[in-house]
Order: sequence, then structure tokens, then C-alpha cells
Amino acid sequence: MGRPRRALAVVFIGLVVLATGAVLAHQPLLRMVGGALVVEDALQRADAIVVVAGGTPSREAAAAALFREGWAPRVIVSNDFTPPRVRELVALGVRRFDLQGESRRALEAYGVPAAAIIALDEPVRITEAELRVVHQAAVAQGYRRLILLTSPHHTRRVRLIWSREARGDVEGLVVSARGDPFPVDDWWRRRRTAEAVLHEYLGLLAIYLGISSRFS
Repeated sequence: MGRPRRALAVVFIGLVVLATGAVLAHQPLLRMVGGALVVEDALQRADAIVVVAGGTPSREAAAAALFREGWAPRVIVSNDFTPPRVRELVALGVRRFDLQGESRRALEAYGVPAAAIIALDEPVRITEAELRVVHQAAVAQGYRRLILLTSPHHTRRVRLIWSREARGDVEGLVVSARGDPFPVDDWWRRRRTAEAVLHEYLGLLAIYLGISSRFS
């Protein structure tokens, strides 16, 4: 190995060592950053369990478990917006894309009767729009309390959005899906989890700044 290559290798190894040391030194802070995203309300009997869109089928499995345990007599699923290009592919038979249908079928497979599943009609793109539609449906039906079921790292944002949408007239208990663990102790070591944490903080920032958000 020539002298320039050896020097480059030394620099690279040095950077790796420094980066590793920085991560190890800041592990408590990183744990706090991840843990701050996770909130959990105590379960109480409610009018309905809301499966916040995404995370199929783990959220549906958790919702079905809560339904079987008697926490609520019905389960609400949203209608995720389907982009026009995807609708065209569906119409051509090239692609099958029906997230709401998949959610319903998953719930039924986990033991929730079809009659106990409420599928909302209005298509929604993001969590803010989804919970706004859920709130409107809850008010229309006279519901007083909902269980909002989502993934652990998404719970903080769901609670914030619901507090702004419902403004206290419909109680929302934010509960994380069983079987959808969030590795608080080492989330930064996993690319997909690290991306999810960044996604959540960007979404929270958008809410606090009052800007239009595209974060689901």
C-alpha cells in the first residue's frame, strides 16, 4: 500500500473511531431523544378503537386484541389517499392497492366481526387529516372516548394532533400497538428506526411551526 493510501486509511479509521466514541458518549441523550416520542395512556373502556393508518398488520392485531378484551365495541379504520397514478394502475389490473381493505381483512382475520368495523369514507393523506376526519365522525356519532392505537414512536405526535383537533370534546387515549416494539435503547443503530425517529421529529416541528405537513 502506497503512502497516500496508508494516510487515507489512517484518516478513515480515525473518523470511524471518533464517530463511534461520539455515539457511545451520547447514548443517554440518544435514548432520551427516542424515549421522548413514546407516550402511553391508561386503558379505559371507550366507544371505539381507532387504528391509526400505517403499520399493517401489527396495529390491526393489537386493535383486535383490545376488541376481544372488551375495551370497545367497534373498530374504526381510515381511508388512505391513493395517488392518481396508482389508481390508474389498479384500474388496469396491473396493481392491487387497497390499504383500507387490507386493514379490514386483517381485523377480520384477527377475530373482529365485519359488523364491528367502521370504515371511514373520506380519503386522507396525513395523520392530521386522518384524525380530523376521525374526530368529525366521533362527534357525529356522539362518541365521548376513543382509543387511538398506533406504533410506539408515533404516539407523541398522535397525542399532540388529537389535542389540537378534538379540543377536549372527545377524549382520546393514545395506546401503542403490542407486537410493534420500538428499540429505545439503540434505535440509532438501525437505519429504518433512525429514519422513523427523524420523520417524527420533523412532523412535530411542522406542527409546532404551524406549517403544512406531508408527514403521515
